[in-house]
Amino acid sequence: MGVILGRIDERLIHGQMALAWLRQYPAEVVIVVDDQSAKDPLQTMLLQMAVSGTVICEVVTVADAKAAIELNSSKKIFLCARTPEVYVRLLEMGVKIPQINVGGLYSAVGRTQYYKTIFLDEKLKEDIIKLGQYPVKVEHRMVPQDAETDIIAELKKQ
Repeated sequence: MGVILGRIDERLIHGQMALAWLRQYPAEVVIVVDDQSAKDPLQTMLLQMAVSGTVICEVVTVADAKAAIELNSSKKIFLCARTPEVYVRLLEMGVKIPQINVGGLYSAVGRTQYYKTIFLDEKLKEDIIKLGQYPVKVEHRMVPQDAETDIIAELKKQ
């Protein structure tokens, strides 16, 4: 078992994630890797409530993520993070992640639109491309039923 999918979305857990992604990738544990949320008990509680039911939700810092993943390695794990940088750090730590979905990086000052829900500045773009150095499939889809786009190949063209 172990990690079945990592998803990048600035919203972390939301209706689409809970209803579409967790149905397509049924996990026993959702691990949100986000320093800000892990240090905020209210935010942690809200994230845990968003996947209520039979799915366990843990909210951890980047520093504690590898240990949390290893503790749950006998289960199917769905990872969530706000940025690709988190996944670069996890992969550098030796965490095995078979696939990363780049889902929602939204409009902000200094960002350019690449897809309907993907707006990147240079740092975000570099971090996504950096993921290609590791044995992980990196793709973009808004919902699981959409066709996968090789986002790294597309970004390298631009």
